[in-house]
Amino acid sequence: MKVLHSFGIVFSIFVFFGSTFSLLNAKTSSCPELTEEQKIEKLLAKVGKVQGSLIRNGESHPADAAEKHLRYKLEEAKKSFFAPDPKEWTAKLFIEKIASKSFLTGTPYLIKFSDGKEIKSRDWLLGELSKIESCL
Repeated sequence: MKVLHSFGIVFSIFVFFGSTFSLLNAKTSSCPELTEEQKIEKLLAKVGKVQGSLIRNGESHPADAAEKHLRYKLEEAKKSFFAPDPKEWTAKLFIEKIASKSFLTGTPYLIKFSDGKEIKSRDWLLGELSKIESCL
């Protein structure tokens, strides 16, 4: 009788963890698959809503102006003879080529949050991209 009771406990634990794993797995599998263009759009929207500013070539720009600037750079880059075909742009390519540094000076862009903390825009955007791809 004691063996059956132990088996019941082990079985219950197995069912509990199996169900929990299934629920967690269901959450990630229900994550919508986004196109690279949709990922870029989400990143741009995040820049526009950041609680802080973008430091570009030593000057501070409000979040909405930063978003507009990055949109402009992206559209100009897509028209460039030297750029990849617009259909081949990825979110990582956008971060590396458009949103990380000044094209003219090579100076990295910084995100300065309202609490004064600064981070390179490249690092912040890669973190945000990871969240997007993980459905967070």
